[in-house]
Amino acid sequence: MVEAELGKLLALLEALSKSAALATGDLQALHGEALRLVEGTERVILLRDMEERQFFNTLLPYGAELPPAVPLTPAGVEAFAAGSPVVGEVYRSPVGGEFRVPVALPVEGPQGEAWVLAVTVPTSHVRGAMLPAVPAGWVVGVGDRDGTYVARSELHEETTGKPGLPEYLEKVVGRSGTFTAPNFQRQALLAGYYRSDVSGWFYAANVPLATVQAPLWRSLFWIGAIGLVAMLLSTALAYLVGKSFAAAAAGLAARAAALGQGRPVLPLSTSVAEFAAVADALARARRALTERAHELEAVLETAPVAVWFTHDPRARQVIRNRFAAELMGLPAEPHTPLDAPGLVIDTVAFKDGRAVSREDRPLSRAMRGEETLNEEFAYRLPNGVERILLSSARPIRDGAGGIVGAVQISLDITERKKGEEQRKLLVNELNHRVKNTLAVVQSVAAQTLRSAPDLEAAGRALDGRLVSLGKAHDILTQESWSGAELTDLLPAALGPHAGLDRFRLSGEAVRLPPHLALSLALALHELATNALKHGALSAPDGAVGIAWAAEAGPDGRRLRLEWREAGGPPVGEPRRRGFGTRMLERILDAEPGGGVSLRFDPTGLVCVFEADLDPPGAPAAAA
Repeated sequence: MVEAELGKLLALLEALSKSAALATGDLQALHGEALRLVEGTERVILLRDMEERQFFNTLLPYGAELPPAVPLTPAGVEAFAAGSPVVGEVYRSPVGGEFRVPVALPVEGPQGEAWVLAVTVPTSHVRGAMLPAVPAGWVVGVGDRDGTYVARSELHEETTGKPGLPEYLEKVVGRSGTFTAPNFQRQALLAGYYRSDVSGWFYAANVPLATVQAPLWRSLFWIGAIGLVAMLLSTALAYLVGKSFAAAAAGLAARAAALGQGRPVLPLSTSVAEFAAVADALARARRALTERAHELEAVLETAPVAVWFTHDPRARQVIRNRFAAELMGLPAEPHTPLDAPGLVIDTVAFKDGRAVSREDRPLSRAMRGEETLNEEFAYRLPNGVERILLSSARPIRDGAGGIVGAVQISLDITERKKGEEQRKLLVNELNHRVKNTLAVVQSVAAQTLRSAPDLEAAGRALDGRLVSLGKAHDILTQESWSGAELTDLLPAALGPHAGLDRFRLSGEAVRLPPHLALSLALALHELATNALKHGALSAPDGAVGIAWAAEAGPDGRRLRLEWREAGGPPVGEPRRRGFGTRMLERILDAEPGGGVSLRFDPTGLVCVFEADLDPPGAPAAAA
């Protein structure tokens, strides 16, 4: 059960390591994905480098200062260099101080860095996975490679994180065995142990020697007592008892074999209570393994990646999860068992534009001992649908290193590829917008030169207008020319003229279409320039109030923006309309539903803009 739990933790890391956020270096998004995976559990996921630096830890908010990570052991560094996962030793967490155990997986950073993705659980979690299989009266313990207690069915809190008794540990050699040894209370125990090839931990089951010997002494006593009455009866009874023991032992052996082969383990009906207890423990172990298998199936059905397993040397018979079935156009069958393989479907695969035979695809190559990492393949399904998958595969080996199967994990990056094509189209669209912008610049330059009294004044006016237009372009470029927020445009347009504390801004969030953003940038520049020369911004206590709102109109939403100056010199109606006034009117008149009104109040200039926010068929650059 513990090994199954460790396998489940490793599967969780494998799924998270395929996240696009890790591939792109978006560690904040990866931290969010990790938080969702450990939500409601005692698990902690962290990302670190090969030294002691942590990039994030789900115990703490993203960006918080993190303590140094636990140093890696030489064996762990060697395993990570070979690309292998590691089940680590017990350590005391620097956050909280509890004893925990890690399961770690080497991953590659966005620039090829050697990083480690790890999930840790408290040792009590390991004890909880172990307890259902512990028979009454037995004591089961789990130790790491160093002989430190990971978990113990009894006295767990007093022993976890502490080394085992030296006289006990010196007998735990090799892969498995039995021996007698004293426990912490100096009570004689009959112990059996097994060391895992996967984690390197050892599992020891202990029962008091007196408990094992008691049935034998009772049996001998009754056999002797009955023998005093009648030798024949005692001989018959001895025969029956021996037969019962033999039958119980054979039944116990059969159930142990069933457990190892994945078959159901039935209860054992026997008069030997200890054998019945062991048989019950085997049955509980089988149920626990079944539950862990169901949990693994749930992980495979939940993780947003396609997974294929095979034990077929030709990789034609595969076990697939729901995402793999959906990617290949197959009906998703709920609760598909992990031991029910099916035939692969007939697809055509391409890599770098060249067809790839079935023998050269990742799963087949993994069955030959190769490992593939993040290779792109295009697949054409029988129904004509095309998929682009990012695939990794590796062989599954037994304890002796022989290949017994292979696994492939794939991410569907079809939409990502389409997004790359869309970005190319956006670049072409940007080129088109640049040409339109050059036409706007040419028009502004021509009108400025015609209206300026001299070249120096024309240069200053033209420079200010082009800077304002450029800042609007910067905002639109950051938004891929999909539009701009008015609250972003105002500081960019007004900041070069005066401190923003001279402007009082009030209004709701309004998103402007690109053409209106350019027009407003030029209009605000003209107003701010005029206010610096003749209006409120020319006085030290002058200020400008800018208020706006998006109102409902007959053809959709409509923007109304008011510019109101106060605290400047007295204002009167000008004798003639200058170029700035004419530009304001032309800029807004060119907008769909646009208009501008100017009022020269004694307290300061009041200017009101109006324009449609979402008119049908809006021009690309109305300015």
